[in-house]
Amino acid sequence: MTGLKKREAVFSHPYLLLLLGCLLLYILFPNGNSNNVLDARANGCLAALLAGGAVCVFLRKKALSPPQSRRSADVDPVRLVMMLCIAVCILCAAYLYFSSPFQLEILTLCGLLLLLGIGVHLHTGHRLNARWVCILLGAAAFLLRGVYILYTTYLTRQHDVTPIDTDYGHQAYILYFVNHAFQLPNFSPTSVWEFYHPPFYYFTSALWVKLQLLFGAETAVAMENVQFLTLFYSCAAVIVSYKILRACGFEGSALVVSFAVLCFHPSLILLAGSINNDMLCILFSLSAILYTLRWYQTPTRKNILLLAVCIGLAMMTKSSGALVAPAAAVLFLVKLGKEKAQRQMLWRQYAAFFAVCVPLGLWWNIYGKLRFGVPFGSFSGLTTDNPQYLGGFSAAQRLWGIDWQHLSVFENWDWQNHIFEYNLWIALLKTSLFDEATLFNNGPGLFGAQALFWINLLLVAVSLVCMVLTAVFAVRGRKHLPRGWNTGAARVQVLYFAVLYVTFLLFYVWFCFSAPYACTQSFRYIVPTVLIGSAGMGSILERTRQVPRRLQKATTGVCAALCAVFCLLSTFVYLLAGMYPLQ
Repeated sequence: MTGLKKREAVFSHPYLLLLLGCLLLYILFPNGNSNNVLDARANGCLAALLAGGAVCVFLRKKALSPPQSRRSADVDPVRLVMMLCIAVCILCAAYLYFSSPFQLEILTLCGLLLLLGIGVHLHTGHRLNARWVCILLGAAAFLLRGVYILYTTYLTRQHDVTPIDTDYGHQAYILYFVNHAFQLPNFSPTSVWEFYHPPFYYFTSALWVKLQLLFGAETAVAMENVQFLTLFYSCAAVIVSYKILRACGFEGSALVVSFAVLCFHPSLILLAGSINNDMLCILFSLSAILYTLRWYQTPTRKNILLLAVCIGLAMMTKSSGALVAPAAAVLFLVKLGKEKAQRQMLWRQYAAFFAVCVPLGLWWNIYGKLRFGVPFGSFSGLTTDNPQYLGGFSAAQRLWGIDWQHLSVFENWDWQNHIFEYNLWIALLKTSLFDEATLFNNGPGLFGAQALFWINLLLVAVSLVCMVLTAVFAVRGRKHLPRGWNTGAARVQVLYFAVLYVTFLLFYVWFCFSAPYACTQSFRYIVPTVLIGSAGMGSILERTRQVPRRLQKATTGVCAALCAVFCLLSTFVYLLAGMYPLQ
């Protein structure tokens, strides 16, 4: 095994590496960090890690290179210039690091530049491939999410989270398990705000909080550190998304571009710091998508049972986890119609699926119905006298109206003057990037946020066009698909993602009208559509990648450039949001 392959083999256990990374971050910042100035302990640990890493890299490289090559190697002028530039950057960064109050953000920026330097080094050595690019993108995604949770407190940019001394909200649900020996609530779940949710996320979070309390942490600090769990969930979702893109058959630029969007999409950065059940539900939903594709490609009992567990746990985390089920059911029916000789085996697999999925996904609703008489799907609703109520706007206004008097890239969310976003599509675009927060009022941060909004709008338009073209090419047949793709399998895959996409969009529209409040117009309810849009763009890029014509090259270049600008702006905005916090 060559040195490069050995280094790639290290990343064959991504979830373990992610867990170690989260634990390392917790060791460095056990009390969270909201003031941007690193203490002596964190600085010392970081210095020790950097020094130890540098020594290990040096010794490893010295051991791998033969003595004669070390003595007679010619000096590469390009690499020499690169080394000098990196040295200058390190000196400048060191000066800024120790003289600036924004050490956390500068440290993250240095980490991102280091990853870029590794990529350039691999490229000049002709060793940079799509897998390595995705590894570096994944590491950058971890750094960006890590700094976000460190400068974001558990009360900042949250949904229905209140201080720990209150008895309602997501944090109260977690602390209920901590303070009541992990017993289920002995009252109607709809009688306390947010307690109607299934308990899986809150139970696991309570275990983490309880463990910290046993080691002497304060309750507020323990609750703050729940963000390390959501950090893990968000980064694990990125890993699962990579596996989905690989299961779709993407390689090269198609894989890199579609994966980069997922790594730097602001919705997954924001949810990495959210003390609620959204991110864990998204992780299980994406896992269900992965195992649906794997089961259809290889219909084994193991794959269908893993699919059942993922859907069941998604529903046990949040009721909307059931949204991935209709598309899976369509594939079940397609498989049953195609594999006539295997129908008996398939029926047994379906029976095993329901035996696992139904109890996991529905036990909470059954428990609430039998013990407290709570109807299925009930939740704690707001009243019509709430300022967020949008029932006074017509359906046309909700779908097509524009509030010309309050134009902003941030969602209109003004409690004092009762001004809220009412167009559900505009709210969807805004909350996908900034949630319900106003990150900046002026300066470069506002400029970056505005640029990110319009670039994202272009990216959404491109992904929609790509999804439509993918469906058209799949219908037209083999000669319009990438080489090596099976026509029947491609059509089924397109059908699956189309049903999935329509299911999420119909749910979003239904939810906005059935509960007409500003808070229901949030992209966090349909985050998996980012994956579907990226997959649509990736399928077109996979086709153009294999056809070396001028138009196809231009298409790849435009998509790659648009994605690169999107990623850079997302990084810029969310580093600046920590340096100059407004909300």
